[in-house]
Amino acid sequence: MFSAATRTGVLGATRTSVSRSLATPAVRAFVATPMRQTEEPQSVVAERARKHRPVSPHLSIYQPQMSWVLSGLHRNTGVLIGGAAYMYAAMFGLAPAFGLDMSSAAMAGSLATLPAVVSISAKALISGCLSFHVFGTMRHLLWDSGRMVNNKGVITTGYAAMAASALATGYLTFF
Repeated sequence: MFSAATRTGVLGATRTSVSRSLATPAVRAFVATPMRQTEEPQSVVAERARKHRPVSPHLSIYQPQMSWVLSGLHRNTGVLIGGAAYMYAAMFGLAPAFGLDMSSAAMAGSLATLPAVVSISAKALISGCLSFHVFGTMRHLLWDSGRMVNNKGVITTGYAAMAASALATGYLTFF
């Protein structure tokens, strides 16, 4: 990458030594710094460096692990539940201003007119989010008490939360 004779590298970078207080006397460290010509503004140097900067790796390089997948799913179900609750509360509060009937009888009547596939899908989505979030919360509370914090415990509680959530979702959807 660097030429020993010219001490310049790609993009016109020069090697400068780090101060003696940071480097050991026996080893001398070099840091690549972009070379700037006097007629060139700093923005041009920054843009040139930005074009050749490697993209930082993201989630695509990591193998999915139960701990962070379930943690993200727990957070997303919480956001969905909270968002739905806020929207329902806003609808309920603003319904009289728009002349809408939000009584229990009116809501039950309008939900009864939905096709069975839509009704069952909606019940499965709502009960799935609620049950997974409840069992995920129990899992986190167990960890907060200092129990099951090792790798085996994390995997065990993950499978337990998923199984309990699946059973609760099935029960709440069809019964």
